Amino acid sequence: MNAMILAAGRGTRLGSVGLATPKVLVTVAGETLLERQLRYLSAQGCDRVVVNAHHLADQIEAFAAAHRGPPEIEIVKEDVLLGTAGGVRNALAIIGSDPFLVLYGDVLIDESLDYMVASHARTRADATLALYTETDTEGKGVVELDEDGRVRSFVEKGGYRAGEAALINAGVYVLSREFVERTTPERAETDFGHDVWPAAIA
Repeated sequence: MNAMILAAGRGTRLGSVGLATPKVLVTVAGETLLERQLRYLSAQGCDRVVVNAHHLADQIEAFAAAHRGPPEIEIVKEDVLLGTAGGVRNALAIIGSDPFLVLYGDVLIDESLDYMVASHARTRADATLALYTETDTEGKGVVELDEDGRVRSFVEKGGYRAGEAALINAGVYVLSREFVERTTPERAETDFGHDVWPAAIA
């Protein structure tokens, strides 16, 4: 299965660190986030990973040039920021036609994705989202499901009752190419949380 790591953001919450270093190249516990994500995706069976780049893209390109897989890595440079969904739409030409994984560059996860990938295939879903339970919903995308496990509502970063346990968007998706083409315009800044999920549910 192919995968995409979202790595184009400016990392504004990192302060001065983000001005000099792309967020995915920040070192955590002795390795960069991008190294960790590639190692994780390789363990999940991904042999080809697309990474989008914008902020300090030359550093990400240099990382890719020095990378010796697995997995194989390919960089898609964005001249202007296209958002999370827009970045995926922009990379479709090299992602391929089969369902693929999307992983936010700053998400730390160790869980196996086998069940998620199998569920996506079994249900023939357009999109499958990984969720986790949390009471602190500040700054997070809150998801509500129906009794069959289909997404009923998606509230991005706000508008949910603080202190109540909720299902949170983990920033890991399995997507069909057709779904991205249908929901995300070309060369337009589009966000999964603010734009794609609410519109798809509607």
